[in-house]
Amino acid sequence: MLLFFAASCESGIFRSPFGNRTLLLDTLSYDHTIITGVRNMNADASGNLLYQNKAGNYHDLNAKFLIKFTNFATLTGVPDSVELTINQANVLFYRAGYWGDESVVSLDLSLVENDTSLYWENISDVSEVFASLEGRTVHTGTVSLPTDADSFLIPIDVATVNDWFRYPDTFYVNNGFTVEKSDDSEGMIAFSTLEYSSSTDDRRPRLVLDCSLYDTNGVYLQDSLFYVYGSGDIQYAESSASYADSLFILAQGNIFRTYITLDSLREDTLLGPTHLLNKAGLNLVVDRDNSSVAAGDTLTLTARLFRTDHWDADSISYIYTAASDPFTALDDTLRVDISQLLQYLVSNPPDKDNEGVFFYLNNEYNSFNSIRIIPALSTLDIVYTKVRDE
Repeated sequence: MLLFFAASCESGIFRSPFGNRTLLLDTLSYDHTIITGVRNMNADASGNLLYQNKAGNYHDLNAKFLIKFTNFATLTGVPDSVELTINQANVLFYRAGYWGDESVVSLDLSLVENDTSLYWENISDVSEVFASLEGRTVHTGTVSLPTDADSFLIPIDVATVNDWFRYPDTFYVNNGFTVEKSDDSEGMIAFSTLEYSSSTDDRRPRLVLDCSLYDTNGVYLQDSLFYVYGSGDIQYAESSASYADSLFILAQGNIFRTYITLDSLREDTLLGPTHLLNKAGLNLVVDRDNSSVAAGDTLTLTARLFRTDHWDADSISYIYTAASDPFTALDDTLRVDISQLLQYLVSNPPDKDNEGVFFYLNNEYNSFNSIRIIPALSTLDIVYTKVRDE
């Protein structure tokens, strides 16, 4: 097995039980032929427990989301001596991003039937949930939102909210409502999700309820605002993007990852039995004409060693992780230290199939940057220490 060794100088003599030995630093350089296979995969952009819920169409991705509000603890916590009436209800959404050229985006809200068979949770399978909703929603309104606003108040029918509040039992199930773009024009808006909360910035979606309080004799006491935070939200997305499988593509939003094999390295002895691997740097050259990175965005590329029988598996087994140096739209080359990945890879028998490295961009679900790599210009540089007898 290859081992890491930190050398602080190019040459030095050390004493071993078997006599003097000399350490020498040397390098190996490989051209693009080390990459023996390239395959990209369009990963599913649907999901729950995300930080953004998207609605619209952008970069060949169509998205919509489902959300519900069932936790009315703030209202049920009112003393028994006080009765309340909901006068007005709005959903407060915070904008997480917009992609496109529209100044206003139009969204349709559709209420899901209150059928127990449609009940879902925040951890439910997204595809199964949305498949069950086909023909089981009722359009309740259309809203037009300015795409540059930070937050939005969207009116919700008071009678519907009263049902959510008054009848949370097995005879009435609050399955929430869907949010999707009203037309097929290019443009996508994203809202912060239930997971977006910190001690300094709480941008979770919530119901804002304007209520009047009365005593048990019906005497008016005061008006108060109550907040009901969402209890579940999931995003469903479909991609119509089509690229040749052999292209080295990495993308956010409409998510693309790429897998490569390095079989020639595994067949090569690479280093002798007394050679120690110090560093392995993979240099990936960017095709800037076919890449799109927003000005001001800083990205990182993650590399992981995978073991799988299927290139396009949705969930693959992997070990070890390496991250590239940060890069921007101005950079021509992505550099990533794959020393640990390479050490493990070449230490396995050459006949061990279905191993390689897969790559993806950070924040896959939260933006729309994409890069294309030119494998024919990519290289691998290895620094190692040789042990020589004196």
